[in-house]
Amino acid sequence: MLQLGVELGLFKAIDDEAERRWTVIELAQVIGADANLLYRVLRYLFTIGVVRENPDSTYSATVATRWLAMDAAENDVKRNNATNRAMFQTMPVILQRQQTQWAADPGSIEISSSSSSLVPSLPDGAAISGFVAMMRARRERPRTWMDVLPLQLLRLSGRDFGAGGTNFVQIGCSPTGEQCRALRAGFPGVLGGMSLQVGRAVVGRFDRTELAGYGIELQVHDPDSDQPVLGAKAYYMKNVLHDFLDEKCVSVLQHIRQACAADSLVLIDEMVLPIADSNHEQSQPSLRMLSYLTAMERTRLQWETLITRAGLQLQRIYTYDAELGDSVIVAVRA
Repeated sequence: MLQLGVELGLFKAIDDEAERRWTVIELAQVIGADANLLYRVLRYLFTIGVVRENPDSTYSATVATRWLAMDAAENDVKRNNATNRAMFQTMPVILQRQQTQWAADPGSIEISSSSSSLVPSLPDGAAISGFVAMMRARRERPRTWMDVLPLQLLRLSGRDFGAGGTNFVQIGCSPTGEQCRALRAGFPGVLGGMSLQVGRAVVGRFDRTELAGYGIELQVHDPDSDQPVLGAKAYYMKNVLHDFLDEKCVSVLQHIRQACAADSLVLIDEMVLPIADSNHEQSQPSLRMLSYLTAMERTRLQWETLITRAGLQLQRIYTYDAELGDSVIVAVRA
């Protein structure tokens, strides 16, 4: 349905007048589609959150609509759809071969040569770019963790600031997920040094000089290794741990715990799923993470269990998008 909407120019039409409430007939006239067919398509697109259905039976744009209206969306949607279909169709075969057991090591799953681009091997680069773009579109919302976390929690004491302490370390991010500059620019009261830790494969996509202008040190770092910055006020990860199974998550968190001071905070920016009654927007990303990375989204109980196993204590969860469950989890040394 997303691909159909892109090819019809539906999302571009809605986004051209983003504040307008469109009737089905108006949209049908603009894109040249049958109104009865379009009505059914729009009803479905509303259920997956890519258009807004209003009480007066009109339709308007969401954040996802605006992304899908971009020229780059067409290829990304096509790639993602093709890969998703293949993966979801192949998953039952692979699970049957695994006797419905979840492989702790994705590389241990045997797949036939005819499906060598599917689970667990990552798909080709084009398919992955489509997957990442789609996940990003679904997760791009107006509110962020900075809207809900009391940022005074991140301020260094006068003594620590005077000693040149680091107040914010972001671990394991991509260029699109970098938070340090936004934090520095939007909240100048958050003082102290910042460290941005990225993988060797992506470090070349960051401008080290530009980051230095914000007082941000760029470091190459593997999250599952000793944390080089000791005693920071906050260690922050955004959509990192959902890529890993439990044992690796515990190991990553233990490395961070070993670097923590008594007043350090561990900030985990992830989806926190309800134990029951998850909606479509919450359950589908978890299935995608399983099919692409043999990984998972987690419930509050699952997060609390991981955090406790790592020698940390869950202090509080601040939710900034109730529809998706996007939240920042605050943990401290136990």
